[in-house]
Amino acid sequence: MSDNVSRRSSGWQIKAGAIMSYVIIAVNIVASLVYTPWMISVIGESTYGIYTLATSLISLFMMDFGISAATAKFIARYRAEGNVEKINKFLGMVYKLYLIIDVIIAAVFVVIYFNVDAIYPTLAAGEATVFKKILVIIIFYNLIAFPFSTLTGILNAYENFFVMKLAGCLNKILTVAATFVALALGGGIFALVFIHVGFNLLTVLFRLIMVKKNTPVRADMTSWDKKELGQIFTFSMWATVVSIMSRLVFNITPSILAMFVGAAEITIFGLASTLEGYVFTFSEGINGLFLSKTTRASLSENRDAELLKLMTRVGRINLSVVALIIVGFAVAGQEFVLLWLGEGFENVYYCGILMIAPNLIYFPQQIGRTMLVVEDKQRYQAIIYIIMGVFNVGCAFALVPFMGVLGSAISIAITYCLRFILMSVVFHRVLKIDMKSFYINCYLKMLLPIILTGAVGFVIFRFFVIHSWLVLLVKCCVLPLVYFGLMWLLGWNKDEKGIITGFFGSLGKKIRGRKKDKGSDGEI
Repeated sequence: MSDNVSRRSSGWQIKAGAIMSYVIIAVNIVASLVYTPWMISVIGESTYGIYTLATSLISLFMMDFGISAATAKFIARYRAEGNVEKINKFLGMVYKLYLIIDVIIAAVFVVIYFNVDAIYPTLAAGEATVFKKILVIIIFYNLIAFPFSTLTGILNAYENFFVMKLAGCLNKILTVAATFVALALGGGIFALVFIHVGFNLLTVLFRLIMVKKNTPVRADMTSWDKKELGQIFTFSMWATVVSIMSRLVFNITPSILAMFVGAAEITIFGLASTLEGYVFTFSEGINGLFLSKTTRASLSENRDAELLKLMTRVGRINLSVVALIIVGFAVAGQEFVLLWLGEGFENVYYCGILMIAPNLIYFPQQIGRTMLVVEDKQRYQAIIYIIMGVFNVGCAFALVPFMGVLGSAISIAITYCLRFILMSVVFHRVLKIDMKSFYINCYLKMLLPIILTGAVGFVIFRFFVIHSWLVLLVKCCVLPLVYFGLMWLLGWNKDEKGIITGFFGSLGKKIRGRKKDKGSDGEI
C-alpha cells in the first residue's frame, strides 16, 4: 500500500513538475517579448551587450563540477537505504568541497578583474568600467549562492520537482515585474543587476526552507570520508568535462566576439542564444523526467529491445514538440524579430535559426544520453564534448574576425552537427542501440508532416505580409492547427494519438465534474 502511495506521489510530482516547466517557459517567452526590447532601449544596446558578456564570463567558471548530479545520485541511494545519517555526512563533505572551489574561483576573478583591458581590447573605457562593476556584483552573488547548488540535488532526490519549478517561476515573474518598475523610475543597468541578484538569493533561501521543511536532511559539517570523496570525484569527473566543454560553445562566444567585434555584436548573439535556450528548455521539460524509466530499461532482461522502444517513444514525443517550435521559428522568425526588436536586428533571426536547427535531430536522442549516465559510460560523452568544445573555439576564432556574429552562429551550427554524428556512433557501438531502426521510426516516419507544415507556413507568411502583432498572432495560431492536422493524419501512431485523446478526455471529465459540483451546491 505504501508503495502505491509513493508511486502516486511520485507520479503527481512528475506531472506537476512538467506542467510547471512549461509555465516557466511561457513566462520566459512573455517576458522576453514584452520587456527585453524595452529594456535594451532604456539601458542601451551596448550596455546590454556588456551585461551579456559579464554573465557569460561568470557562467563559464561557475560550474558545480558534477557535484550537484553526484548529490542527487548519492542521496537517492542513501534514501533508498533509509540512511539519513549517511546523507547528512555526505552533504557536510560536499559543502566543504564547494567552499574550497569558491576560494579558487574568487582568486581567478581577481586576476580577470585587474586585466579586463588586456583581455577585452575592443571595450571602450566607459564600457570596461561598467563591465568591471557588473562583474563584482554578479561574482559576489555567485560565490554566496554556489555552495547551495546542492539544494537542487536534494529536492530532486526527494522528488520535490514541483517546489523547484515553482521557485523558478516565481523568481522570473518577480524579477521581470521589479525590473519594469526600476527602469520606469529611471534606474539603469545596476538596478537591473541588483534586482536579478536579489531575487536569485531569495530563490536560494526559498529552496533552503523547502529542504528543511520537506526533507529530514541536515548537513554534518564535521564529516570528511576519503573513500566517499573518491567516489564523488569518480562520478563527477566526466560530468565536469561535459560541463566545461558545453561552456566552450555558448559562454565563451561573447568573449571571442569582444576580442574582435565589440559589444553590439554580443547583444545580437545574446538575443539569438536566448531563443535557442527556449528550444532547449522545451526539450528538457520533457526529457528530465525519464531517468527512472531509463534505469528500469537498463535492468530489464530484454534490455536492448526495451531501451530502443523507450528511446523511440520519447524521441517521437520530443520531436513532435521541438519540430513545431523550430519550423514555427523558421517561417515566422523574421517577422517576429522585426516586430520584437525593430530594424537593425535582422541577424538575430539568422543566428537563431543556425543555432536552433541542428537541435531538431539531436534533442530526440535524449534517452541515449540518459542511458550513458545510468550505465556509468559518461566518459564517451565527455570525449565527444572535448572534441566539440575545442572544435567550436577554433572554428569561432577562424570565422568571427571575418563574419562577426554570423561567424559564431555558423561555428555553433557546424559543431552541433558534429556532436550529433559522434553521439549517434556512441549510441550504436557502445550502448548497442539499433540506431537505424530509431532513425526510421522516429525521424523518417515523422518527416513528411514536418516538411509539409514548413511549406504551408512559408506560403502563409509570404502571401500575407502585414507587419502587426495581431496578424502575426493569427498566422502563428493557424500554423499549429496545420501541424497537428498533418501529424494526426501522417505522423502520429496509435499510442501518441491516445496520449492526446486521453489528455482531453481527462480534462473534459474534470470540467463536467466541476459543473456537477456547482449544480449540487445550488440545490443545497
